[in-house]
Amino acid sequence: MRRTKAAGRYAQSLIGLAIERGELDQVKADMELIAKICAESHELDLLLQSPIIKTDQKQKALKTIFEKAVSNLTLRFVELLTSKGREGQIAGVAFSFKELYKEHMGIVTVEVTSAVELSSNQAKEIAKSFEKLGKTIDLVQNVDPHVLGGLKVKVGDQRVDATIRRKLNELKHETHK
Repeated sequence: MRRTKAAGRYAQSLIGLAIERGELDQVKADMELIAKICAESHELDLLLQSPIIKTDQKQKALKTIFEKAVSNLTLRFVELLTSKGREGQIAGVAFSFKELYKEHMGIVTVEVTSAVELSSNQAKEIAKSFEKLGKTIDLVQNVDPHVLGGLKVKVGDQRVDATIRRKLNELKHETHK
């Protein structure tokens, strides 16, 4: 996925327009669908990135793919991106839009990585501890047996590594000094 400043600016414009027209939730669903399709279709990515395929052919293909699946506002926006030669940015715009949507709605993504899947009670407790931020928590759980035990937590740009693996590595470095 190509995330650029341009993708962020286009996403900002789209979210502003969606809010203004009262279509925010529909456009969010559209952007999730577009991101999913772009991530799953290597052929679509090749089409969008190809300098050989003409803009009108790309627009026709995108219209065929998305016309019945997304709102009119989203479809026109995709056509605008294509007409500006930014069709390669569509997946990046979709990702940036989802991030801006979360920000607008006061949703914070808390990514937790553990050695085993957390129980529902553990997940609730972790989410509850982050609700002090005054935001809605979107808890994303990852399982990585390499952490051995403990947790890695990522909130925005901040990361906390409280895993047994990290502590063992620290002990190993201490003994080799």
